[in-house]
Amino acid sequence: MFDDILLADGFNDALIGVSSKNIAIYDIGKCIKVLEKQGMSEEDALDYFYFNVEGSYVGEQTPIYVHSESEALEDLPKKSVNFFMGEA
Repeated sequence: MFDDILLADGFNDALIGVSSKNIAIYDIGKCIKVLEKQGMSEEDALDYFYFNVEGSYVGEQTPIYVHSESEALEDLPKKSVNFFMGEA
């Protein structure tokens, strides 16, 4: 089942799940912490992550990176979304 999952090298500690389409899901905050443990400053880790990790596309199985910490979610802009779920 998990044979086709593409993993991000060095970010095992940041892996938080797998999507229904067998795509690895990583926590962005944990990815940043992994980079900081390697000796990068927070600013360098952020720059590196967003350009080299999240910014790379390696096909349909490219991992998904999400903000999962509640503080990060509180900072997201609030938008109202309406969608249609069938006949009314």
